[in-house]
Amino acid sequence: MSDRYPRGQDGPVPPEPASPADDDALTVESPAVIELGITPLDGSAPRTAATEIVGFGVDDDLPDDADDVPTGVAAPVASPRVSDDEIVLVDAALAEEPRLAIERYAQAPTPVVNRVGRGSRVFRLWFAVMASVVSVAVGARLAYLGLSIRQVVLVTVLGIVLSLIPLGLGTLAGRRNGQSMVMLSRATFGVIGNVVPTVFALLVRMAWGALLLAILGRAVTAATRPPTLAGGTRDGSVPVPALAVLIVATVVALFGYALIRSVQAVLAVAGAALVIAVMVLSAGLVDVGSALTVPDGSGFTVFGGVTLVFAYLGLAWASSGADLARYQGRSGSGSNAVLWLLAGVGVPALVLASWGALLVSSQGQRGADLAVDPVGTLAALLPAGLEWPLLLLGTVTVLSALILTLYSGGLAAAALSSGLPRAAGVALTAMGAALLLLPSGGLGVRAAFLTVPLTLAIPVAAWSGLFSAETFVRANRYDTRSLLKRGGAYADVRWVNLAAFVVFSVVGWGLLVPGEGWSAWQGYLFEPLGIDPGGEFAATNPGVLIVFALGLATPLLAGIPAIRRQENARTPASAG
Repeated sequence: MSDRYPRGQDGPVPPEPASPADDDALTVESPAVIELGITPLDGSAPRTAATEIVGFGVDDDLPDDADDVPTGVAAPVASPRVSDDEIVLVDAALAEEPRLAIERYAQAPTPVVNRVGRGSRVFRLWFAVMASVVSVAVGARLAYLGLSIRQVVLVTVLGIVLSLIPLGLGTLAGRRNGQSMVMLSRATFGVIGNVVPTVFALLVRMAWGALLLAILGRAVTAATRPPTLAGGTRDGSVPVPALAVLIVATVVALFGYALIRSVQAVLAVAGAALVIAVMVLSAGLVDVGSALTVPDGSGFTVFGGVTLVFAYLGLAWASSGADLARYQGRSGSGSNAVLWLLAGVGVPALVLASWGALLVSSQGQRGADLAVDPVGTLAALLPAGLEWPLLLLGTVTVLSALILTLYSGGLAAAALSSGLPRAAGVALTAMGAALLLLPSGGLGVRAAFLTVPLTLAIPVAAWSGLFSAETFVRANRYDTRSLLKRGGAYADVRWVNLAAFVVFSVVGWGLLVPGEGWSAWQGYLFEPLGIDPGGEFAATNPGVLIVFALGLATPLLAGIPAIRRQENARTPASAG
């Protein structure tokens, strides 16, 4: 007998057979045993001793074996590829920037690890800006021009949809590349040529900042010294609270996006609550029956209304679309971000514009002043003591819009020089707004609100039309390295687009209604073109939409070959 059992006094001793009870307890076969094809021993076999397993033969791999699969060189397995500069991150590596850390990124893209924003954040950022007294004034102006309530709603919707072209495409471009609008437009105008539209963008931000402060100053004056409907107060004064708001907005914009997103989230909620409060307080001023009896305006009036909404609510913020999307994550869909943008811009603008139109249509001649001075007029119409919610609304909404204005202005200033920090650009924009505000006392808030936004809209319409069309045509994202320095895929100057920007701006200003005082020089093309400067068509300010259409058409007709050359010349590390 083999020595495979323990040896006793008389030789190897096999173990005792397992009892039936033990056999019942061991009925579960090991999965490993089943997988190996091993047959368990019957109950009479010893279970605790070593057992020899008889091996089975495996036939050799014969050349003529029927079940032999021909072998050869293994085919490559497809796998995802990333470009050399692509950064692949897991979710745990993504993190928000600290709120109280000063943002450093102006020309360079935002770090991928900080791009964690979702589409809902776009809604909050834009809602805080659009839920403002400016939207009320736009609706009041539309009704004052002679549009019915249903036409006001239609015109506002059309203007918002039109505004989605520059705002939506800018949001997609900023989300894709993580850079500001003025940096991305270097591909459109050239790395050096982009200086011209960037200077205009900076001046537009300064001018809008001054106008917002003037509106707030008017609100403070109206609440502390309520005017008569005849307009008895000096609307050119700038109260100390308005300057305090400028300081607060400057500090928030200096820190940058991380603090802005938190502050704007709070201001969005506060603005929504104050809007509801003001609407409730002024509900007694609305006569729906009387408002609905206002007849429809002419087709020219509708055209002019669309221009007004587009200029005041769309082009005013066209250069900020990418600025607010630089920290959006790229994991979600672009269409989702655009839908949140539409909701954030469209909902408050439509509601407040409709409310402003209802107030004007209900008040008749008394409501005409709402079209040019909504804050002061509402303060005069509301019962004594109820002006303070209106003042709070004006303060919150102006603060929100001013923060975005200074932030975008800082990015524009930093794009002009790599040696200028973004925070210094914010301070420069704030000082420019304050300096432009000082001489506005002679102009007055009323005249400024009627003329300044339309004048500023002309170069912005030319710039955003050219940029939007090129963004739409591009098949790939921008080459980041070529945007940061000369000698890359983008030329120093793209003469066609730069010349178009200048020429279209000159044409647009010539097709605006000339105002009083400083804006009397506008409208110089009406008479040479045989258009009555005092006629219905001239009153629509056709220059805004004409310039925007020309800007859209230029790259589509003459710029596609240049865009394709840019994409083919992309540096290998930036292709993607």
